[in-house]
Amino acid sequence: MALLHDGITILNFDRTYIPQEKLRDYPHEWIDFADLSQTKRYCELDSFKTIQRRLHLRSRHGITFIGSGNYHYVSYLLLSEIKEPFTCILFDHHTDMMSEPSSSLMSCGSWVRRAIRCLPLLNKVIIIGAQPGLLKHIPSDIRPKVVVFPTGSLDSDGLWIKISQAIETDTVYISIDKDVLDPTQAVTDWDQGTMKLQDLLNILTHLMTAKKVYGADICGELPISPLELFHPSSLTAIKKNEYANQKILHVLKTQHKKIS
Repeated sequence: MALLHDGITILNFDRTYIPQEKLRDYPHEWIDFADLSQTKRYCELDSFKTIQRRLHLRSRHGITFIGSGNYHYVSYLLLSEIKEPFTCILFDHHTDMMSEPSSSLMSCGSWVRRAIRCLPLLNKVIIIGAQPGLLKHIPSDIRPKVVVFPTGSLDSDGLWIKISQAIETDTVYISIDKDVLDPTQAVTDWDQGTMKLQDLLNILTHLMTAKKVYGADICGELPISPLELFHPSSLTAIKKNEYANQKILHVLKTQHKKIS
């Protein structure tokens, strides 16, 4: 068992992947969304439908790089493509289950709540690395479909066993926001957790070995203005994020090759 679909898709909302030349060296499909308005954090319905149409035309369905966490709501569209019962494994320092500001807006902070309520094939969401204080915001009506391993529980013995016991489906989808990682491992524009990159990679390896992985997405890049692009701190952030992306990609693609 491993990744069911091959291929890499890079979404360009915020130009965060342009400086990541080593990542772009991998064969990939590039989809541009920089022309769309009203997409950062909150996405208006017209732009959301345009994103969906462009994603539908892509030829690769394996691994998707989304950009900064401000566009994590794109994961909702990727989940909606799955046609069999599945579990979403979400690595995120946030639950992304806040109240929706409007039914006509998709939010990076509420997409998980909507996915649980609107995608009947989504059996459960397992969130790894969330802030403990955010658990109170999970609505009671969807709480049975949510399992959280918060920051502070990630170093416990047998974590993978506990995660695997919570998965009730053969198929999983993996969504990674790098804000789950310690700031020494990646740099985002959100508050971050304490997870080490190697611990994330270890769990991914277990998942790829034990389950059918329909697909995966990665976000958590740091938006950098052109004026700041060559500042030492910006170059350090880009290097950290690109390294993390490459290591994650290596695990996902290596496991796919084993069954190809």
